[in-house]
Amino acid sequence: MSRAEEIGAGVGAKDPAQDIPWGALAILFTAHFVVDGTVNFIAPLLPLIREQFQVSLSTGGLLLTFVSMSAALSQPVTAILVDRWPGLPWLAFGMVGSALFITSIGWAPNFTVLTVMVAIGGSMVGLCHPDMASRAGALSEHRKGLVVSVFIAGGRVGHGLGPVIAIGIVSLGGMKWLWSFTLVAIAMALAVKYGLPKPQSPPASGENKASIWDFVTALRQAGTPLLLLSGVTICRAVVNINFISLIPSLYAEHGMSIWSGGAASAIMLTSGALGVLAGGALGDRFGKKELIVGGIGLGALCVCAFLIAPPEWGFVLLAFLGVATYLPMGVTMAFAQQLMPHNRGLASSITLGLSWFIASLSVYPMSVLGEWFGLANAFWALPGFFVAACAFACFLPKVR
Repeated sequence: MSRAEEIGAGVGAKDPAQDIPWGALAILFTAHFVVDGTVNFIAPLLPLIREQFQVSLSTGGLLLTFVSMSAALSQPVTAILVDRWPGLPWLAFGMVGSALFITSIGWAPNFTVLTVMVAIGGSMVGLCHPDMASRAGALSEHRKGLVVSVFIAGGRVGHGLGPVIAIGIVSLGGMKWLWSFTLVAIAMALAVKYGLPKPQSPPASGENKASIWDFVTALRQAGTPLLLLSGVTICRAVVNINFISLIPSLYAEHGMSIWSGGAASAIMLTSGALGVLAGGALGDRFGKKELIVGGIGLGALCVCAFLIAPPEWGFVLLAFLGVATYLPMGVTMAFAQQLMPHNRGLASSITLGLSWFIASLSVYPMSVLGEWFGLANAFWALPGFFVAACAFACFLPKVR
């Protein structure tokens, strides 16, 4: 029996009354908030960065691509390290390191140094996500969809409020004072060290630690459902990353203030947290496949509505788009972890890290199209990715 068949048949299901450790989940929620909030400091400040260093929109798009690629590309590697040596302080080290490098951009003497600092900071983010996701997936087996969705919601809230925090710090003290957010990361790293249970090593045949062969075997057992799930997450991430990265620049094109662009990102991503939470509960109740197909279909409609509607409706439609886009996010990660139950870090890195890396390659072409035709026109390429994601999702097995 394949892993997907075991899940669908309910093999290994635990008592539904199993308690969820809300204290540990709250720490992971907040840690994810800090990590993703830091990563999203760059996009809302891009108009200021372009003005300071006199670079074009496409060059600024490269900067956004570098931070996304470095964060995503490092995750499959760090996921294997996390699954093999889960007791090491990957999360605390990555959280402080990413905050230190990304918030130091205010001290960069030129655009090249700024790009290097952002890339290093993004790589440090790659240490955080597999560790956090693995810990979240281990908190509750029966309510995995809800637990993982609550954890992911922390990242969405961080992504949403990150622009507001960054713009607020810059407005009060200038770019050089962004480093002060590192103090928050240090405090959260201490909470992780002393407030979370120690991770448990996964079982491995004949060894105390998982080998490369164990990872290969897990991937083979996950099989076609994991490939389909990866297709879903890549296509969904293309839409998501371009909206997150370029919405502030789109609003700047319309002559609106930097606060308007930051508010647009905050509205979309904060409402996305509600979508993640709702998706976790609905996915556990009605099935993950149904939730994924429904959320992606709704997201496609919201993107089209945003592009058609007058600008004054933009903030309202971004709220609906945030809910729809993130509705399947926690469910897809929980789905992947069910397919690879002993390699949760690797499973999460595939649905988040690897997918985000591939999707990040689309930001630069989109910014080039934006220079040629305007971002509002270039964004019409995005609904097609939702259609492709929906097609992949239709072939997923039905699981709870």
